[in-house]
Amino acid sequence: MLESQCTPILSFGLFIACILLLIIVSLLIYTILQIKNASTALIDFLAATDLKLNPLIKEAEETLKSIKTVSDDIGFATSNIKNISGTLSDLSNKVNALGLLAESLHDQLSIRASGVKAGIAAALNVLFDKRKKGGS
Repeated sequence: MLESQCTPILSFGLFIACILLLIIVSLLIYTILQIKNASTALIDFLAATDLKLNPLIKEAEETLKSIKTVSDDIGFATSNIKNISGTLSDLSNKVNALGLLAESLHDQLSIRASGVKAGIAAALNVLFDKRKKGGS
């Protein structure tokens, strides 16, 4: 008798378990399909992003190369300007030294000219004094 009472309860429990199993399997299938759709959408997005990023990366590389070239050119120009500045500084020093040399030469010539002038004046004075005193 116990068996006859347990059989409907077991049948009903088995029926509920089968329905729950079907619901769980259906939910799992739905979840797997949604994950598959999401992964497909993600793959498509990544492919589109890759297509857009590759030209941008190449352009950035070209820009960086151009910036490096300009930087190198600026470094070269700066080096040339430093060389020119050094040359002009040396030239300025030499012109200054030449000016000092010319000034020194001028001073020496002035002193010599003054000496010659004084000598000529003294000679002329002596000559005129001799003429005044008597003679020829």
